[in-house]
This record gives sequence, structure tokens and C-alpha cells, in this order.
Amino acid sequence: MTKDERVMRYLDLASRPEYLPYNVSEFMQELDITEDDIFDYRQRLEGELSMRPVKKRDVVVKQVIKPLLKKHGFTTSGMDWRRELEDSYMIIHMMNSQFNGISTGVSFRFHISVSKKDEIREKLSNQWIYNQMCDLRQFDFLPYLGMLSPYYSSGMYQIDGYKNYLPTDTPVEEICRQINEDFEKYILPQLCEVQSYEDFLKLKDQKQKKYEEKEIRLLRYYYAAQHNALDHSGSGYDRLVEFGKQLRLTAEDVASHLEWLDTCRENSHFTKVDAKEFAMRAAKDLG
Repeated sequence: MTKDERVMRYLDLASRPEYLPYNVSEFMQELDITEDDIFDYRQRLEGELSMRPVKKRDVVVKQVIKPLLKKHGFTTSGMDWRRELEDSYMIIHMMNSQFNGISTGVSFRFHISVSKKDEIREKLSNQWIYNQMCDLRQFDFLPYLGMLSPYYSSGMYQIDGYKNYLPTDTPVEEICRQINEDFEKYILPQLCEVQSYEDFLKLKDQKQKKYEEKEIRLLRYYYAAQHNALDHSGSGYDRLVEFGKQLRLTAEDVASHLEWLDTCRENSHFTKVDAKEFAMRAAKDLG
């Protein structure tokens, strides 16, 4: 095998569930490669990316978010948008993760809130800070709270990042198409129905109730299963059982949509980890 093939072999072994999260340095000796060989290989792959994750996010904002919000009556100031209502302002603030890069990918979310005109503190653009305990996020508007989106990651959109120790490269056109659909089909039509502060409070109450739906509780369990399946110490299993009990799920519930775990797996860092057996084993202890 060439050196590249040996590095590829090493990364394939290192990302297999039977070896995660243990040290597999012995494979480096067997394959006659070094940390520098792995670093150089990844650097070359990063150099071949069609576009860096941060640039893709910027394209989404420029080509999708700004035009759509302008079309629906929002004015912009940096990463903030606002629309005047009868007695208040609707504010959309885009928050970026501080850990953005090629290995982590780029993560961001939208805080959506309303402030009464007579309760504005400081600048209007800062109101989202005071509204964080009473706001909505973009995924609150999507089917299944966005948890079946290919760009879902703990309540944020995520673009690219390493999977199985290697960089990914999603075509920016696909990302733009999905986020355009999210906003144009689901988010903005509902926001444009809000004409007052009271309307927003009613919408927020409606969205909060979705978190109690069985399908949402089930998806939260599946994501927890995908995460805890990497913990071979036993504590991950115990955490999952306890979480399942908190979510008031049964083994029958867990078995009902195991195909959703495929999306949870694809959205995880290690896509070779199939958590279905782990999820069902823990489900038998839910009582």
C-alpha cells in the first residue's frame, strides 16, 4: 500500500465503533505511519475543499437569509434583522458558535423575539440579549423541531466539519436549498402572521407545547443514544436509561421509529456507530 492508503486504512480503523474512543496508536506502528503523515494527509484534503465552512455560511446569509428577510419586510443591521409590529418590534439575531473551523464545521442559530416599543433598553439591536429567556429558535418552526434536518446539531445549523476524522464538503447549493426551504416554507410564513406582542406570546406558547409530543421526546432519546453509544464504560448506558425515564418513553416507543436513528448517525461525528441495538437494549430497562 502507498502511504496515503495506509493513512486511509488507519483512519478507517480509528473511526470504527469497536475502537472508539480508545487509543489506536498501535495501528500506526503496524501501518508504518506517523502523526505527521496523518496531519499532512488531512491538510491536503482540506486544501481540496470546494469552499471553507465559514465561507459557505456567508454564502447562505448573502444569497438566502438576507434576500428572504428583506422580501418579508425585515430591515437589516449586521447579523440582526427587525420588523415593526403594531406595538413592538420583531427581532431576529444570528448567533455564531465561537468554535468554527474546518475540523469543527461552522454552527449558527437564529434567536427570534419581540420587544414592546415602550420597553426598549439601549439599542434596538441589543434587545435579543434581554429576550433570550422568552425567544424562539429557527428549529421551533420546522417539522420534528428540525431534528431530522441534515444540518441539525444540538439546536444549531451545522455546515461540514470532520466526520470519521476526515473533512466533509457539502455542496453549498444543497445547503442554500435546504435553508431556503426552511425559512420560506416554514419559518417566515408563521412569523409574518405575528402583528403584535400578544400574537408572539401565543405563538411561543404553541411552539413550547411541541416539546411534549412523543415524537420529539423520542428523537431526543435517539440523539442521546447516538452520543452515549461511544461510552463503553457503562455510564453512558445508565445515563440513557435515566434520560429515557425522564422522557416518559417505553420500549415500544423506542422501537417505533428506529429508522430515525439513521439521521442521528449521519449528523454525528462518527457515522459508523449504529446505535440501534444500544438504544433498544437500554429501552428494555425503562420499565
